[in-house]
Amino acid sequence: MVDKARQREREEREKLRLAYIQRVVQALDALSDFAPFEEAYIFGSLVRAGSFRPGISDIDIAIVGLRDEDFFRAASFLSKELGLEIDLVQLESHRLEHEIREEGLKWKKGG
Repeated sequence: MVDKARQREREEREKLRLAYIQRVVQALDALSDFAPFEEAYIFGSLVRAGSFRPGISDIDIAIVGLRDEDFFRAASFLSKELGLEIDLVQLESHRLEHEIREEGLKWKKGG
């Protein structure tokens, strides 16, 4: 009985994780309409099955080509759209750029 409840909980968390990924993609699409950038990577707990905890986890997004003057507006927009804390980084200056590009889920406008 406990195992079934845990399995159901894992399945629900996974559905929610996948739904959040879709919401992030949609938010990035909308963001790109007023704050141009080249590409973005969703990384961290949201892209690892079993790691994302709604209400505890933040959403990690690395962005390429975003102008400095658009950074805070972009972070605020994404946080408002997604209803969660956002950790937005500019990938070009991030110490983990290689790892993020390797392990992250890539977003590109129109693709």
